[in-house]
Amino acid sequence: MVVIGAGLAGLAAGATAARQGAPVVILEAHSPGGRARTDVREGFRFNQGPHALYRGGCGRRVLARLGIWTAGHSPPLLRSRALVAGRPHGWLSRATLGPRATAQVGRAFARLVRADASALAGRSTQQWIDALGLGADAAMVVAAFVRVATYVGDLGRLPAAVAVAQMRTGLRGVEYLDGGWEQLTSGLLACATAAGAQIRPHAPAKQISGGPGGWEVHTAAGVIRAGAVVVAAGRPATTRRLLPVEPGWGDLGPEVTAACLDLGLRRSGPRFVLGIDEPLYLSPHSPPGDLAPPGCGLVHLMRYGATGPARDRQRLWEMAAAAGITQADVVVQRFLPQMVVVNSLPPPERGLAGRPPVAAPGAPGVFIAGDWVGPDGWLCDASLASGEQAGRLAAAAAHQQGHAAAAGHQAAYAGAPEE
Repeated sequence: MVVIGAGLAGLAAGATAARQGAPVVILEAHSPGGRARTDVREGFRFNQGPHALYRGGCGRRVLARLGIWTAGHSPPLLRSRALVAGRPHGWLSRATLGPRATAQVGRAFARLVRADASALAGRSTQQWIDALGLGADAAMVVAAFVRVATYVGDLGRLPAAVAVAQMRTGLRGVEYLDGGWEQLTSGLLACATAAGAQIRPHAPAKQISGGPGGWEVHTAAGVIRAGAVVVAAGRPATTRRLLPVEPGWGDLGPEVTAACLDLGLRRSGPRFVLGIDEPLYLSPHSPPGDLAPPGCGLVHLMRYGATGPARDRQRLWEMAAAAGITQADVVVQRFLPQMVVVNSLPPPERGLAGRPPVAAPGAPGVFIAGDWVGPDGWLCDASLASGEQAGRLAAAAAHQQGHAAAAGHQAAYAGAPEE
């Protein structure tokens, strides 16, 4: 079988299928990792914007089933701060919010834990927050926590069920990976190759043709024939172009984007700062994480929902300055003006159940995977969950085709005349 794409979804698919005994070739247009790559600049290890692995998420369970265990640390939230009207304040205490708003936030989280997911179907997160009956300050705090859990700024578009599920998962903790998210890429690559999968970087797939049992994956180097194919090529539009038939998905929803400013500092970074009245975030990922040279710090800033490079960059720098970071502190910086966080945001009336299924419509033996596929998980959890399912189904399809081919050869031999 062939897997197209070596991001988290493709590597999970390839590793799962190879461990089930299928012969696997993984094609990657560039280098493995996708948005889980880690770039090293002057000794600082930059992820593609701020990344966190949810300890209670389905992706963590996929990794465990593959025998991959991560090393990381909890975000340094001690003495965190809240950004209000452009200025950092003490964290969300009674002194900051006032007793009434503080009590309302506490009750909102209590209701969050008890919320019936089925009752949230068809509702947006903004509708859910409005229905809580909170004052303006408390509602802004709840919205800020939703953003940090989901990475989504447009709460009028975000399904309420996704927000509630992510916040519940977030209450079980997140992990910043030591050495960066390359740790996941390396672990999945090692797992896949140990099980016999072949990895071919810089080998873009151009087209899938053929039919069930005889799919052909066209590349610049030639055609690869396969009993099953997994397409984990990133964006839905890229996947659609590769599929042998039109999948009929319709509009899957817009991309979720963020503007990211990554700073390598000469000293330890400031405290964690969360924007309350603006969709902003600042977090020191090192220390305590192993992402910066000794004595230095690495800080990620983000605006949920990119609005424009010049405006977003200026606002993120203003946030950095408000947190006490000066230009003299910066050793190296990187600005990602429109980082794709999730490839599609389904509307509230469809929710995650409305995302495309792993089995490609009209193409038996062809499967898809990515953060926009299947009913399970959000962010990288969706990539890993759909990748595992696609790999399992593709391995079964490849084995079935192998058995059918063997039976056909035996029948042909049995029916041949004796010489």
